[in-house]
Amino acid sequence: MMKMPDGGITMPECVQLARNTAVGAREHQTGQITSGPDEGYTVGYDSNTEMKWKLVLLARPGVAWIESQVHFKWVKADGEIANHFFDFRILMADGTRVAIMVKSEYRRNQPKVQAELAEVAARVPRSFADQVVVMTERDIDPVEYFNAEMMHEMRRPDPDADAAARRLLGEIVGAVRIQDLVDAIGLGPRGFRAVVRLLRSHELELTLNMRITHETYVRRRISK
Repeated sequence: MMKMPDGGITMPECVQLARNTAVGAREHQTGQITSGPDEGYTVGYDSNTEMKWKLVLLARPGVAWIESQVHFKWVKADGEIANHFFDFRILMADGTRVAIMVKSEYRRNQPKVQAELAEVAARVPRSFADQVVVMTERDIDPVEYFNAEMMHEMRRPDPDADAAARRLLGEIVGAVRIQDLVDAIGLGPRGFRAVVRLLRSHELELTLNMRITHETYVRRRISK
């Protein structure tokens, strides 16, 4: 949802995927995530693990773009046409593309599933993706997910607080405590959320892999 200058709102567009997600399924969590410039689109997901990975990938500094439910078709050795839907395909800042299969750890450890995933990965050409990876719930760093979820929850802009926070960027030398930035902004909780948005936009970065709190230290992002 985006607020318009006249006070009205524009609802996000529901992205049409190559494969429909099973929203409303009883046996596993399903839902939708709203993201993109100006909260412009909504994408469905089919599992709790898929939802968590989407938030983590959205928050990673090296990820430039994410596609969901990407259709991949190939021809088997016997001539049969086979289809696979990658849960995500991400475009990295360096131009490489990664096709991602999201599975439960239980399923990934099943020999039949492993053989199927290996066959699909072996068929993927460089024109489709530079790399194929499998991600499960065990691969999620709980600290990274906590921070990604916070960034997503606090993503909506607050022009005054955001401008005040951004003005401080040029004054930051070395590491600084988030609470000190909040005090300098002078807007209480609004200032904290503005700092989180600077982390989300990668203008700031954490000095250590820690949960984002008032006591966490940050610095201006070091160019990689």
